[in-house]
Amino acid sequence: MMATHGVAGARMGDVRWILVAAACSLALGACSSSHSKSASPPAPTTSVATSTSVTTAPVTATTSSGAATTTTVELPTTSLPCQPVPIPTTPATGPATQQSALLTKVSTQSDKCVDHVIFDYTGKGTDPPGYTLTYGTPPFAQDGSGAPVPVAGNAFIVVKVQPGYGYDFEIGTATYTGPKSITVTGNHVRQVVETGDFEGILTWVIGLSGKRPFLVQATGTPRRQLVVSVA
Repeated sequence: MMATHGVAGARMGDVRWILVAAACSLALGACSSSHSKSASPPAPTTSVATSTSVTTAPVTATTSSGAATTTTVELPTTSLPCQPVPIPTTPATGPATQQSALLTKVSTQSDKCVDHVIFDYTGKGTDPPGYTLTYGTPPFAQDGSGAPVPVAGNAFIVVKVQPGYGYDFEIGTATYTGPKSITVTGNHVRQVVETGDFEGILTWVIGLSGKRPFLVQATGTPRRQLVVSVA
């Protein structure tokens, strides 16, 4: 299961819009190769980062006689187009769930023009983590204590996951033991900071160089995670 909001490129192979974009690119390439050499050259396109890995997926088509044929095509998993995109309407929200998401890892990746903030989770069930993202205004404070929490940047995406925890109360062990403040040297992201793990709401703030468009992806299987891609 997966929910997406916003626009921009992403690195995850199981994200539908990347698969659709890749399939369209393959279809266009096939069409252009079938034309004669005298055909007019295609119009220039925006720069696209070169794919470094591929995955295969079956594609089913119906012939003119009505028979269905299935072929396997390679789909890029890391191509990230650089193109103007609008800032999404916020808040961006995912489907509600009763399945707790237990945070295990926070990491970042940067491509030619896109930064990805990746939150990995464990927990029972296969639902994607329930999330709400919106632009927030400092100063930020720690949920519960109210202690001030500084976050570097000029614009801030507030990421809330509910029900979300960094601690497994069933076994009495912390599931997230990594840093709660991560400095990032990316295209747009400057810092990622936890501001709350309180009453079933896990909150992180992403500090940006300025207000940017972003894409949200939430997956439940095969990997339970939330990815925020900032373009």
